[in-house]
Amino acid sequence: MIDSFLGMVVFPLVIAGLARWAAARRRRGLAAGRAVHFRGRLDGRRGRLLADPRLDDPVFLDRAGTATALSRGGTALDATALPNSTGQPALERVGLRYRTPDGVTVSLRLSTSDARSVGAWLSEAPDPAAASHRFRLPTAPLWAVLALAASVLIGLAAADVALLGRHTAATVLRVDRRADVCEVGWSGGAQHATVDCDTAHARVGQAMPVVSLPWPFLGKAVDTLTVPTVALVAGGGFGVLGLLGVAGTSAACARRVRQARAAGPTAPQGSATEPDEESEEGFDGATAGEPTELTYAGLAAAARHADRHWPGAHVSAPRRGPGATSVSPRRWATATVLGTGGWWFLTVSVGGVLDDRFQLGHWRFLVFGAVAIVALARIGWYAVDRSALCGPVLRAARQDAAQADWQPMRYVRLRRGPGDMALVLFRSDGGEIAAPRYLQPISSCRGSERRTVGGPAPVGEALVHDTGLGPLVCEIEGVRYLPKGRATDLAADPSRSELLSYADSHRRSTGRARP
Repeated sequence: MIDSFLGMVVFPLVIAGLARWAAARRRRGLAAGRAVHFRGRLDGRRGRLLADPRLDDPVFLDRAGTATALSRGGTALDATALPNSTGQPALERVGLRYRTPDGVTVSLRLSTSDARSVGAWLSEAPDPAAASHRFRLPTAPLWAVLALAASVLIGLAAADVALLGRHTAATVLRVDRRADVCEVGWSGGAQHATVDCDTAHARVGQAMPVVSLPWPFLGKAVDTLTVPTVALVAGGGFGVLGLLGVAGTSAACARRVRQARAAGPTAPQGSATEPDEESEEGFDGATAGEPTELTYAGLAAAARHADRHWPGAHVSAPRRGPGATSVSPRRWATATVLGTGGWWFLTVSVGGVLDDRFQLGHWRFLVFGAVAIVALARIGWYAVDRSALCGPVLRAARQDAAQADWQPMRYVRLRRGPGDMALVLFRSDGGEIAAPRYLQPISSCRGSERRTVGGPAPVGEALVHDTGLGPLVCEIEGVRYLPKGRATDLAADPSRSELLSYADSHRRSTGRARP
């Protein structure tokens, strides 16, 4: 039962979580100006896309040594999910079409977790100031980071035992030569434990030095010879493995950069985009080859229909007056930094440690302690990740909308629940069949009328400010709606699952909904 649960539930969740973490690390590496080399294909040629500050432009280096320069500042046209190969691990599953500033369209094949990051990064204009920053180490592979983390954890555990453990002389009570262990007792026989020992020389009644372990392993002990050696070898081995991974990654990245420079990057040989091949685009060039329900007309009609017939609380203007934010900035910052589900797991684990309701004995310290450590790590990671968003968003909320970096766009407001709203943003001069460009969830707020939730009208015009870190701040009729997390770049999202999750409960035929 436990094996099936671990194999079918726990391990897949752990693997999926590690994959998302690795993708997030690569995305942050791109934003920080680190060297990140992505495996993929360019127009069918297998190789690596070198996003490296030591190169003037991103370069695709194929296995034959040919380097192709891909200038940033173009347009990510669309991203299409590709079918998996039968019997092969699907590491490259998304086809991303990118149009360079010169008008040449190329096809990149990348992993699903990297397509969105690469598409958004290529679409951004390069920052000349960032090019003058000093070189940073490349983003290390996930296995190297995990090896270093394991080394640190083993070191902390060894330090905990060495500093807080109590050295005492125990009496050997029983020798088990089959398992090479001895049962020892100390504190006048009140404490018993099984430790590793040299069964060839150990005798019953003999004194043996042991270390009585501190919390959370109270009542346990370890010997003073075997366990320190194992901790030293394991911790040092993991540390060396992680350092070799970091050094190997740096050397491999430097070697690829030298190969790209020696080959002399050439212009891409993709197909030039003809005027009659241009499709209706979003704010930054998203194609409009979408199902009718995901165009501006389809989503607008569905939003109007849902606003009239949605069960439960209706939407009214936010309680705060014009010229203000939809929610209090302090409340928004607190909810952004601390609004993670890890607090629930931390509370349950602390309760499990204090109250042995499941009759686990000393094992509850190990089980619930591990859950508490993971929950604290999640809370800390979430707080660090989201705290970086607070400054740019709050500065944008106080900024004058007359500045040039606020751009007009059309929006459609969708919601999945009473307070779970999102704005689907379209280019301001797009037609009725324009494809959505961004999906920005907005923070919930109280409505100005009784028993309502606060929010904008179903459709309308908005001024949009890009903070540069993912969230978009939207001003609608004098109210600035603060974001709830980062926006989704729909041009680089192959599945558009988040948009569909909002649109599923709103989707109506255009003919059935009255304007």
